[in-house]
Amino acid sequence: MIKRMSLVRRKEGMSVAEFTERWLGEHAALIREMPGLRGYRLDVVESWQGEPEPWDGIGELWFDSREDLEAAFASMADELAANRATFLSHASAAWVQEHVIVREPAA
Repeated sequence: MIKRMSLVRRKEGMSVAEFTERWLGEHAALIREMPGLRGYRLDVVESWQGEPEPWDGIGELWFDSREDLEAAFASMADELAANRATFLSHASAAWVQEHVIVREPAA
């Protein structure tokens, strides 16, 4: 399993409410269509410890392999770029391997 973690920043002048609506709405609907997607989580930042940081959200996308992840993004590159341009000013990504120390409680 590989994860793509993204830190995202909303467009200048966009409210947190508008950013959240677009990110959790139309953008999430687009991402759910990605081939090979195994998991998806979005976290909207409420506050930062210490100095304020410029990030408004953290996203996690899970795939079986790096190849599956890259193929999924390649298959939707134009759609994703067009959608991001409507509400994001910047995004930074990292590809990570998860190491679970304490499991979250079952729902």
